[in-house]
Amino acid sequence: MKSLLEINDQLESGKITSLELVKQSLNAIKNHNAYLNALGDVNHHAIFEAKALDLEQSLKGRRSKLHGVPILIKDNILTKGNMRTTLNARAFKNFYAPYDATIIKKLKAAGAIIIAKASLSEFAYYMSTTSMPSGYGSLFKQVVHPYDKTMDPLGSSTGSAVGVAAGYTPLSIGTETNGSLISPANANSIVTIKPTLGLVSRHGIFPVSTMQDTAGPMAQTVKDCAIGLDIIKGNDVHDVATNMIPEHKNNYLNACDQSIKGVKIGLLNYKSHEAKGEEKDLQLEAKRFLEAKGAIIKMMTHPYDLPDNTKTLSPEFKRDFNGFLQTISAVSPINSLSDLIHENFVNRRLNLKHGQGRFLEAQGSDIRLSDPSYIEAREKTDQSIDKFLKLYQTHDVDCLMTTKITGYAPVGGLPVIGVPAKALKDKKPISMLFIGKHFSESLLFSIAHAYEQATQKRIPPTL
Repeated sequence: MKSLLEINDQLESGKITSLELVKQSLNAIKNHNAYLNALGDVNHHAIFEAKALDLEQSLKGRRSKLHGVPILIKDNILTKGNMRTTLNARAFKNFYAPYDATIIKKLKAAGAIIIAKASLSEFAYYMSTTSMPSGYGSLFKQVVHPYDKTMDPLGSSTGSAVGVAAGYTPLSIGTETNGSLISPANANSIVTIKPTLGLVSRHGIFPVSTMQDTAGPMAQTVKDCAIGLDIIKGNDVHDVATNMIPEHKNNYLNACDQSIKGVKIGLLNYKSHEAKGEEKDLQLEAKRFLEAKGAIIKMMTHPYDLPDNTKTLSPEFKRDFNGFLQTISAVSPINSLSDLIHENFVNRRLNLKHGQGRFLEAQGSDIRLSDPSYIEAREKTDQSIDKFLKLYQTHDVDCLMTTKITGYAPVGGLPVIGVPAKALKDKKPISMLFIGKHFSESLLFSIAHAYEQATQKRIPPTL
């Protein structure tokens, strides 16, 4: 499928209708999903929605660049209607959400058509302490990598990434706690942005930790991600973190075309994890291309000292998961983490192929977050993040650039854009990551788009 911008131009000019576009999407799903297994429920009302949106366009014009465009939504995001929200878990196999998540309301208001729910690693990959593969769940089983079935699709937003890479839709929405947007986008050679914590409402999204969780767009291009983020960003009375959004209004699509002349970028490597070989070559290539655009590149290193994230996530998961279940208690098959653990144990032959060690860890933690071990872990984590944040000031840079996927951006609530840095012809995908200060998405889009246009590395998979 073409890029979102190309599709929008075709829809505006009348070269294609939403109905034709939805049929293309459904045909791609029919042809490839039996193999890729990237989806949960498919929207069997999509044809009717497309016809209605075509009629609306002819009478009133287009609502947005997403008007009549099919998209995928990760299956941990509540969507009211004829599709379930299952988390790829048998425990939620019959769950229909009682309300739309805030970002779903925004997407529907923009005229987007949710063609299907994208499968994921069960419970956003926060369930097992053993060897559960990325993209696996007890309900829909294993998502398959579109470039090579022996490769790991990575992260928890696996279906969202695979669906875009395979051309089901031009845009999908995934979620990240620690790497679950950036890692599958890297593995599947697509673009994504993990926004600043608080830029996008989490209301109506199953949580791992509200200290880190965020939703974000996944697409073939930087500009397509900008279109998606322009739609889903914004304040929400149901999510206190969105109160941090600065008052000025940003248009991320327009930001993509802004000059990066004079922008100071730190090319970051980590001590004891220095880039070598192909990775180093790609970093130096990026340096040359961005300097040619007028950016100022500074070489820098930083010791990787971020503590084990699970020591803070487990208690936060227990608190936030139990709290979220109260918002759906009237219809949810599960009303607490304890209930979930029991349900899985009773049906362990089907539900627990890889165990539920993370759930048991969380259940044994202090829901008040007052345990000394949690407080110590949180303090060490915050100290590590503070040291990382000082890099911007110490080295006088506006943005950091690296090929290493780490926990600094998600744990610190920082925005990060990942762009394919090579043509994926082997089993070693590499993305160039651009990490900004809080709420610096406009600048990141300018830099990432300049890099993307200079390199144009992405190639689609052969299916």
